[in-house]
Formats: sequence, C-alpha cells, structure tokens
Amino acid sequence: MYNLTDNQKDVLKWLISQVREGNLEEEFSLVSLYGGLDFIGQVRFDRDKAPVITKGTIDALHNDKLLHCQISYSNKTGVESSRRCTLTGKAYEAIDSNFDAPDNSFVKHITPLADITHFDAELKSRCLPILGTGAANEKAWDNAVRNAGVVLEERLREIGGISDSTLVGRDLVNKVFGQHGTLANKIPHSSEQVGHRDLYAGIVGVFRNPSAHRFIDFSPEEGGAILVFMNLLLKKLEQLR
Repeated sequence: MYNLTDNQKDVLKWLISQVREGNLEEEFSLVSLYGGLDFIGQVRFDRDKAPVITKGTIDALHNDKLLHCQISYSNKTGVESSRRCTLTGKAYEAIDSNFDAPDNSFVKHITPLADITHFDAELKSRCLPILGTGAANEKAWDNAVRNAGVVLEERLREIGGISDSTLVGRDLVNKVFGQHGTLANKIPHSSEQVGHRDLYAGIVGVFRNPSAHRFIDFSPEEGGAILVFMNLLLKKLEQLR
C-alpha cells in the first residue's frame, strides 16, 4: 500500500510518463524556488504544462521508496538549494499496477448497483473484498455468496429479536415472519406477511442452505445477481426496525 494523496500519485504518473516518452531522464535535478521546486537544465517537455511539484510531494515519494532524493544545501545560508532525484523500479511497478488497486471489474456484475456507495455496510465489508481477487474467480463468488447468506441470517435475528443462535434457515424465517412472528405486527396485511415469509424462506432455501453445506462455484453473473438481491432483502429488513 502507498501512503500518497491523489495529487502525489498524479505527479508520479506524470514523471513516469515523461520518462517513457523520452522527455525526462530517470535521474533529474530540482532547484528550490519560492518554496517550491523546478527542474534544472534542459528538458524536452513544456514547463508550463508540468504539474506543480512541491517539496512535500517529493518527500512523500521518497518516503514510499518511489524515488531516491539527495538534498543539497547552500553553504552560505544552510537553506535547501536543490535536489537530485532518481526514480526507482518500485515507481514503475506502482504506476503499472495503478498503485496496487484491487481488481474492481466485478462491479459490472452487480448492476444495477454498479455504484456500491449505498450497499449495505456489513454486506460490503464481508463480501466485496473477497472479489478483489478478480471477477472471473468463481471460488471467490462462492465465498462471497456464503458470507452474504450469513449476513442475512444474522440480520434476521437482530431485527427480529431472536436470541436463539441455533435457530436457522426456514425455522428462523418462520419465527420472524410467521403468523405470530416477531415482526408480524410490522406488516399490516396478511398477504404481505405471507409474501415476506415465502420470499426470505425461498432465498434461504435456494441460496443460503446449499452454499452453507457444499461448494457452489457461482458464475460472476449469478453471484452478482445474488449479492444485489441480498442487498435488497437487507434493505427491506432495515425498514422494519
């Protein structure tokens, strides 16, 4: 992981791009001017289009070992006069890996919620990091769906006020949404109450129970659809608090 701001990352991206385009050497010098830094000597890029490079940015890149930096000081004043910088191999690795960003290609498989900003927090923390290994990894989707089922059961217990941790599956759903269930008074119409019971019991029976007892390598399309639907069920439960 890199301890860099977006602006500091942009500066490194620009430096690497200029080296690769032949406009800048891997070793370059910067002079201190008015509290900032500017390039010394002849360069093959438009200085007016270069990003603002501050001492703090160079320090941050140096601290993350993305470049080596040797500082020179004035003999008269003792104030910094220039810096000799050398880009490291780690800098190229950072750019080529997009700073080790996880593979987020799985997001397209959970449309229409491609924007996961409002995804259930527990579902997000328990399931989505697993998918950072890659959208095509069916074993990752298997684990994500299994975790989603546990999140759903735990939420049923929490919102339904069920303290018995041994109550699972259809029995748990009936205890919450049955005719005399703990949330029965929250659903005014009996037909909707039955609908809630059948809906949650169906999800538990079709997805939660099988994945709890055996490996089911879901395709990205299947896994994404299940997570989206689990998220909707969690949202409906939250409305019954």
